Parts: sequence; structure tokens; C-alpha cells
Amino acid sequence: MQRLRLGVLALAWIGFASTAYPQAFSSLSGIVTDSSGAAIPGAQVSASNLETGAERTVETNEQGLYTIPLLPPGMYQVAVTKEGFRSAIRDGLRLEVNQAAQLEIQLELGAVTETVEVTESVPLLESQSSSLGQVIETKAIVDLPLNGRNFVQLATLGPGVTGVGFGASGTIMSGSRPDDLRPGSELFSNGNREGSNNFLMDGVDNNERLTLAITLRPSVEAVREFKIQTNMFAAEQGRNAGATVNVITKSGSNQWHGAAYEFLRNNALDARQYFASGSAPKPPYRQNQFGAAFGGRIIRNKLFFFTNYEGFQKRQANARVNTVPTVAMRSGDFSGVRDIFDPATTVADPATASKYRNDPFPNRQIPLTRFDSVTSRLIQAYPLPDSAGLVNNQLTTPKDKQQWNQGDVRIDHNLNEKNAIFGRFSQQNTTTTRPATFLPTTVPGMTTPVALGNEDTFAGDSALKAYNVVGNWVHTFSPEWVLEARMGFNRFDLDFRQEGAIEGAKLGEELGVINSNQGPQADGIPIFSPSGYTGIGQTRSLPILRQENTYNPNFTLTNIRGSHTLKYGFQTALRNVRQFQTNRGNGRFNFGREFSRDHNNAGATGDAMAGFLLGAASTIEQDFTLVYPNILVDEYSYFVQDDWRVNDRLTLNLGLRYEYDTRARERDDQWTNFDVVTGKLLIAGYNSDSYTGVKPDRNNFAPRFGFAYRLRKGTILRGGYGIFYNKSGSEGVVMRRHRQLPFGPINSVNINAFSSTPRMVQDGFDPIPNLDFGVVADNPVGAMLAVASDFRTGYAQQFNMQLQQELPYELVFKVGYVGNVNSRLDTTWDFNQPLPGPGGPAARRPLYSIAPNVVGVTYNTTDANSNYNALQTTLERRFSENLGFLAAYTWSHSIDTTANAFGGAANGPFPQDVRNRAADRGTSGFDIRHRFTYSTNYTVPIGKGQAIDFNNKVLNNVIGGWKTNGIVTLQSGLPFTPTLNSSVSNAGGSRPDLLHDATLDNPDRARWFDTSFKTSGAAWGEPAQFTFGNAGRNILRGPGRVNVDFSLFKDIAISERFNLQYRAEMFNIFNTPQFGLPNSSIGNPNAGIITSMAGNPRQIQMGLRLSF
Repeated sequence: MQRLRLGVLALAWIGFASTAYPQAFSSLSGIVTDSSGAAIPGAQVSASNLETGAERTVETNEQGLYTIPLLPPGMYQVAVTKEGFRSAIRDGLRLEVNQAAQLEIQLELGAVTETVEVTESVPLLESQSSSLGQVIETKAIVDLPLNGRNFVQLATLGPGVTGVGFGASGTIMSGSRPDDLRPGSELFSNGNREGSNNFLMDGVDNNERLTLAITLRPSVEAVREFKIQTNMFAAEQGRNAGATVNVITKSGSNQWHGAAYEFLRNNALDARQYFASGSAPKPPYRQNQFGAAFGGRIIRNKLFFFTNYEGFQKRQANARVNTVPTVAMRSGDFSGVRDIFDPATTVADPATASKYRNDPFPNRQIPLTRFDSVTSRLIQAYPLPDSAGLVNNQLTTPKDKQQWNQGDVRIDHNLNEKNAIFGRFSQQNTTTTRPATFLPTTVPGMTTPVALGNEDTFAGDSALKAYNVVGNWVHTFSPEWVLEARMGFNRFDLDFRQEGAIEGAKLGEELGVINSNQGPQADGIPIFSPSGYTGIGQTRSLPILRQENTYNPNFTLTNIRGSHTLKYGFQTALRNVRQFQTNRGNGRFNFGREFSRDHNNAGATGDAMAGFLLGAASTIEQDFTLVYPNILVDEYSYFVQDDWRVNDRLTLNLGLRYEYDTRARERDDQWTNFDVVTGKLLIAGYNSDSYTGVKPDRNNFAPRFGFAYRLRKGTILRGGYGIFYNKSGSEGVVMRRHRQLPFGPINSVNINAFSSTPRMVQDGFDPIPNLDFGVVADNPVGAMLAVASDFRTGYAQQFNMQLQQELPYELVFKVGYVGNVNSRLDTTWDFNQPLPGPGGPAARRPLYSIAPNVVGVTYNTTDANSNYNALQTTLERRFSENLGFLAAYTWSHSIDTTANAFGGAANGPFPQDVRNRAADRGTSGFDIRHRFTYSTNYTVPIGKGQAIDFNNKVLNNVIGGWKTNGIVTLQSGLPFTPTLNSSVSNAGGSRPDLLHDATLDNPDRARWFDTSFKTSGAAWGEPAQFTFGNAGRNILRGPGRVNVDFSLFKDIAISERFNLQYRAEMFNIFNTPQFGLPNSSIGNPNAGIITSMAGNPRQIQMGLRLSF
């Protein structure tokens, strides 16, 4: 199979093809006429890049039409010559990424040696395409206030797009996954999920297949511009139904340009967290971001280079309040706590209520002879309390550390008038340290210090390397035929291990826990989790070892034929994903009050720390992965696109695309799939094929139709309809089907405190069970992962209609309707959810008759759907004469059956009732009904070259050189779902009954909605026993957001070429509270109360930037 993949790769290079990613370039087209409006055939039209000197020349056809495809974005001069006419020159034409620009030129009678030169800009009206999107130009990228200087934030400035934090200051760069602590990149575009986007860098793939997020984030100093397309792409583009974010990196030019900079943030400049105590000091925070960029010529008009480097360092203290055992407890003295009972004295006693009885320890004292040999040493590793009381009696402030180093090198070479090439290499190395709750210590009896703490902190050391490489060649066979060949390579490499991990150390066994290190990469100590206390041990879910490689050959063949611009294509992306991760590979012991309480007076007796000291666990868990899977996915696409200029008013965009993705497979058949029909486990290469019964989907045709019609000068009406296919990460990659038997054994024991003796820590864990394929396949046990055999590729039907209008003062206004209907979206639900009813769940499970030992079945299928409708408007002025701005407003509603591939209902990862999944159809969890953004760049017109010029260098530097920039975000709140604490249905998570509207006229943080429950006139009621509640999904809304980011610059001219700029950037400048969602658990005393924040308080960043 690997040979086949390499063969396809080779054929793609030597065969005829063109790609789905020809988006790093622009095109220029138009008509050349005389003064009467008659077409002029045979005119020479030349476009010269003013930065590099590269020139392309074409000839108008018999209709006077011309098209120059595959022009790099930049500033151009267009010259038109024809015998008998004066030459015409148009200067200052700026072409943007993926822009189909139109320029109509009228020639005057006269000698060709005479020239008519005009400086003008290409109209912002999009008269050649029906695609919707937004270009973010260089000035906005470099100057707008960005917390962490993450360019992805700028994608949310256009209509229809929201991001992580949904516009809250700074939250988009916080990092949302424990295995990926870099700046975030999650975007929601026009009702599509956050995993439906396509990130490109110079036109090549820049996506992680596992997370469906961006791989490498270049510095804003390296980004020339980028375009986010949100609806109705041409057929040459595919892979996704959400946004396409295409970043174009900077290239060198004939002029030398460079910059050096540093930005600083610290806690002294930041406002206090809203819920922080007024007397408590702000946690220490230090952030430095610095770098340099330099580019220019090697050979004038021929060979150019650009390179940049950026470094980032962050140190952040996170206060953690812990509950640790007192000094007395460490010696077995619980006299200050409560009565504790001896589990060794438990005997049957039919005369008691529980039918068992036990005896208390005299004086609430556990004898030293009863101490467990392991936990009696671990309890000494707990830090001593630093405050009085039994709860929240110890404070630690471990410091998170993160740094990255990112760089790019790009070379552009204009070989001759027919050939141009460029290559770029980009790399980003990110290291993150998240310390454990407690400082590393040496446990008595051990020689190796270990980092101990709560299992949920994901304490560990992460090393992440990301690479993105591209090579590009444009060859002009003739003015009618142009070929672009591009090869991309994308790599993601993550090594995330427990803090201070030592491979092969077997620390758990050194501690004395039998079989704690029997799994691969299981080298630490187990987790010990006494209920009510801060756990001690090493974090779960580590290590995570992940590598992804994507080979992405791309070609574009363009044919200009009369009024038609034709493109044909074939694209391949060969993906290889490897991931090793254990959940609790070193094991976990859970301790409750079960074995130290009075069996007949449980409420006021027993303590989990007593169980811990005795080594009497109530449950034990251990699961690990025996294999390091190598998952392969191949993607193939074909397309034909015709952009037909029917006449000088009407352009049609016609296309057809076909996509085929192979089903994911594990290279060595090391994974499984549970068959919900037979109740058996399908093991690749044993009783199933490599795809474990999941059938291919070969019917993915995607027609596209669009038009742009000029109603009159300065007014364009455009619209379109198309089908777009999505990528699913769940079917083969995210489902991690290598982590179930026989490749991922689970060692879990629950102990009945009445009828069983406790599981003692010193007894350790059971050895790896029998993994005979036949036994495992025929008698599956425990929770299962299953992918539907008819798993399909999800698709969206997109449509839009937009009116564009040029206005005075270089303004363009756009208003339109955008629609998006998604079908066959991937989702998961519990196929084996018990029927509501009394008693234990086993017999009520649908698969009990054929698979009695199987509990939950996470079933991955494609029967989810969504619907989105929106009114979207923008008012834009590109930066000129000291001012540029973009205002965007979206009024939308997104409805779906699930928000993501893993359920998304508020009561858990699955629908409330899997037999009535339609009842979960409701407002999307990411739906924002109203959203307005305004971004602006403004230069105060004082100083050299401005309206007020003092003609004095000192005065100009002191009084002039001021600039302001800002981003304003106003939006309505996010929806949420009411839930119940208990499972009234006895079949899983439940919702209450809604009795009347629970929204309040004047909600506040202390009571956001009506929480009245089970009282006369209450808004909520408890469902009848063994039924589900009638409350819908996402029927309530949380607080809206108001946020203003602002920056003030001061330019100081050092010389004619060198400029020093001081920056003050303020995020959430007015310190507006950004509240999170309220507690939605009906019946809980805290229901309706908001206790969390969704965004940051005011943060201030200072910077210096030297440029030339």
C-alpha cells in the first residue's frame, strides 16, 4: 500500500494535473476599447510587478478581451499598446490574494509613442466571482491590536465568522486542548463546525488531520495578506464546507526592507480578574514576543529572498487551592475529623439495616500496624497545610512556562519571461511546561524525585515541532496556456510527557505498586485520588506522542479561450497520522468513605483519607495502548472550472468537482471496530478487512454555479449555488479504535464496600488479560467504539445573493443573504443506551441478548444535519489617505442536531434519548444571533508628508507621527441547555420539563434565568419517573459581549529610511466584564448564577518596532 501511495505521488508530478489549491495568486482581466466603445483586438497588455520587476504580456482577442492568470499579489503597472493608438499606462494597481480583478482600458487615437498615464486602484467590487470572503491587507495584519499577535483573530472581522472566545479579548490565543497549548485557530463560519475549515499557506495544505485545525501559525511579520473565503468557492477549491483561510507570505523585492521588534506584557499592566479578591495580589505574569524580518534582492528583477524569526516567552503563575491531610492525619489521628471504622471488622449482621456491621477505630486512631506500605509513604509527600481547617488549607502557585521559536525562509526567482519559481521553508518549535500541583519531591523509599499532583492538571513537558514547506513553478506555454506546479509538505510532531518523565524508569514499581508499569510508555507512578482531597500522583492521559505528515502535490493548468477561462484539475493529499496516548497507563486508585464509615450510619462517619492511609481502594482503573498506530488516509480530487465572461455585464462561474477519500486504515491492521449487528468485535486482518467493514463513499460530485452581473456602473449583483464536501476526523483518526481490545486492554475493578474486602494498594493491578483474538472478538467486554459500515462523507449546500455598491470616498457597501444546509454530518451517540426503567441497566440495553458484557457503545455515524440563514452586510474602505476601516454586521440563526462530531448536547456527549435524536434538534451551541465588528486604522494628519507638515524634523517627530487602531466587537449571547442533577430516566443524563418561559426581563449575574423548580408556578418540573424531560436543547441564552481593543502608535523618523515606532496596545480597554454561562443544573442551589468569565479583563501590551 505504501508503494501505491508513493506511486500516486510520483505520477502526480510527471502527469498532467491541476489542483484544488491554486489560491496563492491573482488574475487580471478586462476589455480594451477605443473612444467609441468598440473592441480593439490584437492590443498588447503587459502587467509589471512594481516590487520585483516581473512582467507578463498577453494579447487581446477578437472581442478585445484579455486575461492574465497566476499573478502574485502585489502592486502592478499595466501598459497597453496598439499601433494607431496612444499607449495607456495604469499605475498603482494592487492585486490581492485570489482576486479576479477587472480593469477596462480605453485607448485614444494617436501615435504609439504618445502615452496616457493614469494612477488608479483596482475597484473593490467583485465583478468576476460569486465567492464570498474578506481580504485582510498587510497594514491591518501588522497594525491592528492582536493579543499574542495571532493573525487568525483577524478572520473574525468579516461577516459570518466567529472564533474561540467568540470575540472576547485574547481568548483566541489561549490554546484549548491539553495536547496543543499553542494559540488557537478554531473558527465557526456560516453555520459550519470549527473542524470544517481549510487552512492554506501559500496555497498548500496547513491542516492537522486529527484535530482539523491549523498546523503552523506564521508571524504577522511574515504575512503579506490573507483571505478568508466563507461561501461559494469555485470548483478548483475543495476539502471543506467551512472557511478557507489562505495565508500569503511575504517575498523579497528590489528594495531592501526589514523590521525588528519586541512586545511586553506583565501583570503590573493588566487589570484584576473580575472574581478575584480585591486584597489578593495578581498572579505573576510575564510575556515577551520579539523577532526580526529582512528581505530584498539577490539579483535585481530576478532573484529575491525574505526571512524572518519570531520568539515568544511566557511565564504565568496559576494559584491552586488544595485540600491536603493535616499533620495529625499523617500519623493516623482523625480525632479532629469524624468517627472512622475498621474495614477488617466488617461482618454479616442480618439484624441491621445494611445487613452488615463494622467496628470503629478506638479514639479515631488508625494503628501504625495498619498503615499501607505504599500510601503511608505517599502521605508524607503531601505538603503541609499553610492555613487552618480541613478544606482548602493549602495554596500552591506553580508557574506555567511556554516558549516558541518560529521562522520562515522564502526564495523567489524569475527565471525568464516564461518561468518563475519560489520556495519556502517554515518551522515552529513550541515547548510548554505545566508543573504538577506540588513541587517534585522524593517519596520515602524511592531514589527518583517525582512531580505529584491532581490528575486533571495535565502537568507535563510538551515539545511540539511544526513544519510547512512549498515549492512552486509557473510556466507560460503561451498567452493562452499557463501551468502552475506546486508541491507541499506539512508535518506536525508532538511529544507531551509527564513532568520529569524518565523513559523506562518504572517509578510505580519502584514505589511498590505491582504491575503499575506493565504498559508501553507507562513509566510513572499511579494516581491516588482520595475523594474530597487533592489527588496525588502523576497526571493522566500522558504521554501523548503524535506525528502527522501530509504530502500535497498540486498543479494548475489554465486555458484562456475567447471569453472563457478554463481550469482543469486533479489533487492528491497523502496523509499519515500516528498517535500514542494512554488514559491511565500507570493506573489509578480511587478512595472514598466506603470502607471507613459505619455501614449503618454512613452520613456522619468515614473519611477518604483514612481509606487512603489504609490502602483500601474503592475502585481501581488502568488502561493503556499496546500499539503505536500508523493511520493512512488518501484524498483525491478532480475538477473543471469555466469562468465565462458572457458580455461586459455578465460573468458566469461554472464548475464540477469530484472528491474521493479512502477510508482510514491502520498500516499494520492494529485496530478494531465493534459490529452493532452481530455484537462481535471486528479485528483488522483477523476477521475483517483493513477498513473493519467501513465501506467507501464514491459518490461525491460537487457542482458549482455562480454569476456576477453589473446592473449599472458601480453596482454589482452576484449569487450562486454549490455543493461542498467536508473532511471527517472522527471515522478513522479521532475515534482511536486502536485503544480498545485487543490492542488497548482496560483493567478496572469496582468494589462493593459491604460484601467485598477492599482492593489493597499493595496488591497492585492485575496482569494484562488474555488477548487471544478469537476470545476477544467473540466475547467483547466493556465499552466499545464503533463506526457505521455505511459511514458517508458530509456535505453542504451553499447559496448566496449579494448586492455590491460603490460609494463616494472610496467606500464599498455589500449586503446579502447567505444560506448553508449541511447533511450527513458525522456524530456519535450511545448505540447501547439502556431503555428507561427500574433496576440495573444491563438487561435494558439493546445489545444485551447478543453482547451481554458490553456496556456503552460510542457509535460514529453520519446522520446529523444543520441549517444556517443569515443577513450579512459590510462597509469597507481600504487604507488610503490616512484612513481605512471595515464594518461588518451579521444577523443569523444556526440550527443543528449536534454541534460537533462527539455529540455536543449539554447533558453529556450524547443526545438525551438516542431513540429520539430529532428531539435534540435546536439552536447550535455556537450560534450568535447578532454580531457587529468594526476595525480601523487611522493616521493623524500631522507630520512629514501629511496635511500639517511643519517642515521641521524635530517638530514633526514630536507632534506628528501618531496613529490609532482599534477593533470593536458587539454580539449577543451564546445558547445553553438546562439539565438535571439526577437521571430520572435511569438511562443517562436528563433534562427537566419546561413549564413556562424561563427568560427574565432583567437578568443579572446572580439570577440569569428563572430557576424555580417543583413549586407552584415554577418554570421547571421534574419529569415522571423513567421518562425524559421535554426541555429542548439550547433554549436559553447567556450574556452578550462588548469588547474594544485599541492601540496607539508613535512614529519617530530616525532617517529617511529608518523609522522607530512605539506601541501601546490595550485589549478590552474599558475592562468590560466578559461573563461566561450560568450554572444550568436545575434544582442545584447555584442554578442561574454566573461564576465564570468567558474573556479576559483589560490587558496592556507595550512594544517597539524598528523598520526600514
